[in-house]
Amino acid sequence: MNNNMAIFRFIFSIIFAPFRWLANSLTKRKDNVLEWHLNYGPSFVKIQTNHKEQFLGDDLLIASYILFLARYFYICDDRQADVVRNFLLEEIEKPQKPNEITPKLYEVVFQTLNQMEKDATLGLFKIYNRFLPIPPLTFSEDEEPKSSLAKYQFLVFERSGGNGLGHIFHMSAGPDIILLPLTVGILYEYVVNKLRDKDKKEKLDNSITDLLKKHSAVDCRSMTGQNELPNEVISNNNLNY
Repeated sequence: MNNNMAIFRFIFSIIFAPFRWLANSLTKRKDNVLEWHLNYGPSFVKIQTNHKEQFLGDDLLIASYILFLARYFYICDDRQADVVRNFLLEEIEKPQKPNEITPKLYEVVFQTLNQMEKDATLGLFKIYNRFLPIPPLTFSEDEEPKSSLAKYQFLVFERSGGNGLGHIFHMSAGPDIILLPLTVGILYEYVVNKLRDKDKKEKLDNSITDLLKKHSAVDCRSMTGQNELPNEVISNNNLNY
């Protein structure tokens, strides 16, 4: 019964996701320098990027990812904060393909769930693929998913007075306990793929490591951890967005 109720809550949240999505869209800013629109289908995430300038600069991409990462650790499940941080510190600079990160991250995150949550996750994705009931682990820029499990918006804008970058994160209701941490891996893969100068991957990885190590001195759940720290990392790594 408990497993069925967990699955029901997942499905219920998906059904009502469009209403929350509409409410978030009504509060959208008009002056964003970058927007990520993510639509989560059963097998991939559709990513649409809008940006203010004619060309999307590598440093803006990296800076936006650092802001998203700080936001993730500000709102993530308590059980996953240290697990995801330690995973990234160990994996992010290994000589591997970026698309190998998300499947490994899923295995780590799945183990943080209790049995009811594990059963609900497998039950939900078994609806779409009973032989391989796993959530989306990669992205597409071209295809639209046949059905939508959740939608996220991440908006990056310049703060008034030249005080760095600010950000807003909108989430529709969905199985966020599993999709939100996977977004960390999927967006990492996306940013690496979009870098015009592939040598900038080192700057991306150094910025990520810088942010995560500074969490030992700054509470990632604080406003300092969410706002001031990522802007400090952006400045220290010479990200000229």
